[in-house]
Amino acid sequence: MAITDVLRVTAESLEDAIIIRATGEIDMGTVDLLRRELDGAREQGGSVLLDLSAVTFIDSTGLRLLLQASQMSAHSDWGFFLVRPSVAVQRLIQISGTADLITVVDTGAERILG
Repeated sequence: MAITDVLRVTAESLEDAIIIRATGEIDMGTVDLLRRELDGAREQGGSVLLDLSAVTFIDSTGLRLLLQASQMSAHSDWGFFLVRPSVAVQRLIQISGTADLITVVDTGAERILG
């Protein structure tokens, strides 16, 4: 299986924001695909809603990317928000003790995302 088969990332513009959806596994071999999408969205200047509802696995490299994006957002005018984290993502955030460092939008965001 090729690396790109393990993680699928799509981006969609929505008014002043970009919704990035990741599907599959985020790990050392796939994290750069997601990083490129986040970097591109940040360069465009819109806020990013990162939908991780279809992520089946995430390791520490994926968590590091989420923390870096959150930190960049906190120190700039770029909006970065995690929406609908899957059970795997929620578990990693919980056991790593990083919940206070990542902005997770409540379930009301599901109306926006469909």
